[in-house]
Amino acid sequence: MKRSIFLLLFLLALMVSMAQAQEKRLVIGTASTGGTWYLLGGGVSGIINKHIKGVTSTAIPSGASIENIRAISKQRQDLALTMPDIAFYAFNGQEMFKDGKVEEIRGLFSTYPIDIQIYVEEKSPIKSISDIKGKNPKVAVGPPGSGTEVMARYVLKEYGITYDDIQEQFLSHTEATAAMKDGNIEVGIVTLGTPAPTLVELTRYKKIRFLDIEPEVGERINKKFPAYFPRVIPTGTYPGMGKEHHTLGWMGFFIVHKDCTGDLAYEMVKAVFDHKAELDAIHAMFKEITLANATKGMSVPLHPGAIRFFKERGVIK
Repeated sequence: MKRSIFLLLFLLALMVSMAQAQEKRLVIGTASTGGTWYLLGGGVSGIINKHIKGVTSTAIPSGASIENIRAISKQRQDLALTMPDIAFYAFNGQEMFKDGKVEEIRGLFSTYPIDIQIYVEEKSPIKSISDIKGKNPKVAVGPPGSGTEVMARYVLKEYGITYDDIQEQFLSHTEATAAMKDGNIEVGIVTLGTPAPTLVELTRYKKIRFLDIEPEVGERINKKFPAYFPRVIPTGTYPGMGKEHHTLGWMGFFIVHKDCTGDLAYEMVKAVFDHKAELDAIHAMFKEITLANATKGMSVPLHPGAIRFFKERGVIK
């Protein structure tokens, strides 16, 4: 009798072990725990765990785009978020990836728009981005080598402005708003979802004004670099904002390794868009993740599994 019970328990343990061995386990790279990408990665992980049979996933905090791209290329992560410009530079071996192309990455789907927001105090003599030149102001451009800093340099260059024309301050968005509050910078540049809580908080202490990227300049940039596209932030989005603000946006997107199976890539995209309401309940920004914009701003080739899904849904032909 005891022998039979022991044998039964052994067989049950063996079956559980075999089931676990067959289960696909994924690691999802996000960003810091205080940001929306970490929440988004967790939401996608929950959908995968709930709706894809035989697959479990875990979202982990990370250093965001650059770290995620390198982790995907080395297959230390299976799914990850990235900025489109950083992915473009990686795929083509430019900027921070000039030492070597990362051609293993493939796009899965785009998320929600992030805007570059260039702001000054309302009383500032700087009335436009062009006005920055000749005044040698202190400008917060983002942490060195970050996506914000790369985009800031790109936009300023379009106006004929380089770091020789400003006193560049390599500050994070929270450091930049604190510096503006204390009068230690004259221009702040951030890339954040709109409305950005840090800027809303700043308006409690300072009246600020946004500097437009004029529509014709935005269109010109978009033609040269499709990852950046013109955006209009509506009047009243921020306290004291009396007119609409013309700027540029980009869509963060999920990437996978090119060796990810077509079926798995297809199932992940399908699970997310079939159960989008579960993401929408996590954060208001996630409601802007739509099937219609699921390939917008994609700066690397789509994975074949994602292409299959988007063709089925009529997103691409």
